[in-house]
Amino acid sequence: MLGAMPDAAPTPPLAGVKVLDFTRNLPGPYASFLLASWGAEVIKVESPKGDPSRHQEPLFTWLCRGARSVMLDLRDDGSRPALEALLVWADVVLEGFRPGVMDRLGAGFARTKELNPSVVYCSISAFGQTGPRRNEPGHDLNLQALTGVCHLERDASGTPGVSAIPVADLSSSLLAVSAIAAALAARARDGEGRHLDVAMADAVLS
Repeated sequence: MLGAMPDAAPTPPLAGVKVLDFTRNLPGPYASFLLASWGAEVIKVESPKGDPSRHQEPLFTWLCRGARSVMLDLRDDGSRPALEALLVWADVVLEGFRPGVMDRLGAGFARTKELNPSVVYCSISAFGQTGPRRNEPGHDLNLQALTGVCHLERDASGTPGVSAIPVADLSSSLLAVSAIAAALAARARDGEGRHLDVAMADAVLS
């Protein structure tokens, strides 16, 4: 007698969720990589020059596994119809520019919510969307120093050091993913879109 057929593979938890990713470097792309790993459909928007990580292989291949790419010049008004069609398509929009940049490009939260009222819009920046340092750029090393991680990595002479793991970048990725998952769960109840403000400084400090 033949044995029972094995159960079919379970449906990934984020199957059917559509993610539009405007991010570069590590915090945003690692977040979208995790979302894709859990079944989300990810479209990565690249400039005509291509994502910078394309020149840092195998980083691009690692981070963009499971994603599709589309090239758009966001500064060209001729790209606006394609851009807005993608904003309407998305369940989740992920961006990592300084506050105000996406507004100038016609894809900020206010405009996106007009087109797509139920969108979950996640902004990752160094210091968040409000506050006195909102317009300042920041990367992993700056934020390790500002939040005390370098102090924890002092050598025998007391000189601050840097963690070999990019803890500011990756903690921001994980906070973004958890916030997106929570917002999708809330949207399933009330149908409302949300703007998620992920500050790298907050993420690594916590």
